[in-house]
Amino acid sequence: MTRLAASLLALALLASAAPASAADQPIKLRLDGRPVDRAGGVAVLHNGVVYADVVVLVKSFNGLLTFQGNAVQVSIGTTTARFTVGSRTMTIDQGAVTMGGQTFMRNGDIFVPLVPFITQLAHAKVRVDQAAGRADIIVNADPLS
Repeated sequence: MTRLAASLLALALLASAAPASAADQPIKLRLDGRPVDRAGGVAVLHNGVVYADVVVLVKSFNGLLTFQGNAVQVSIGTTTARFTVGSRTMTIDQGAVTMGGQTFMRNGDIFVPLVPFITQLAHAKVRVDQAAGRADIIVNADPLS
């Protein structure tokens, strides 16, 4: 009986992690016109929302990352946010933002919706072109103008 309960609990946890589906589309992620990851795989279009690996995003902005169970706390400059796997809510400083999709885990990496991370936490701009499979993060210049 204990094994059955443990198996059911593990199955429930895996289901709540919302893994990437086979229909996910890779997205090329660029920061000020330069590829964030030449090998790809750091950003995907998942259920109509562009997501990126939180570790790669934090490295791109020289932020601080703290894992807390199924959540991750991110600090960039003076702004701090928390993302929880399976949740559509990003807590940021003393408030909360409802994101376009929920944070999910894929192959042990946490993926967060790109737009609120960039605009609210990193205080930068982002331009997403789903048809071209590309997302441009703009911090210091507009490489597309």
